[in-house]
Amino acid sequence: MRRAGVALLLLASLAACATPPPPATLPPAASRLDADPVRAAIRGAADAFAYPESLAGRPEAAAIAVAQLEFLAVEVMANRTSLRLSGIVGPALQAARVEVRDYLGIAPGAAPQAVIDALLATPPDLSRPTLFTAGPAETLRRLSAMPRLPQANTGTAIARQQMEFGPPELEGFRLR
Repeated sequence: MRRAGVALLLLASLAACATPPPPATLPPAASRLDADPVRAAIRGAADAFAYPESLAGRPEAAAIAVAQLEFLAVEVMANRTSLRLSGIVGPALQAARVEVRDYLGIAPGAAPQAVIDALLATPPDLSRPTLFTAGPAETLRRLSAMPRLPQANTGTAIARQQMEFGPPELEGFRLR
């Protein structure tokens, strides 16, 4: 009887860990590159983080790219996409999100949908100190001068490559 109780407790703990986060949504303004918002977000974020100089002086465009990354980090990690992506893409996007949040001063525990909604408001609503810890003026300055962020570039580039060409195939590879 005691073993059954321990087994049930263990299973309940594992089930709680596997519960995916609530779905994130991306407004049409940030997903106009494709009918599928995941594909649109991958394309938009990959272009933005590969060429951050294209965002210079364009904080709204940078805010869209950051919102797209937030969306991808949630949806890909929860496997809520029709795309065939390898297991490395979700963690790569999570690492990218951590790097971007750290640069912009977005609170690590901020709810992704709250961040998306604030960034995509017109104009972006950067006045929420629970989300944007650097303050509105500093966050706007950082959005206007996005540097090259290696994790963001790598994570979104991997997602784009696998979206376009599929995950890498390991033909002839056998575990012994």
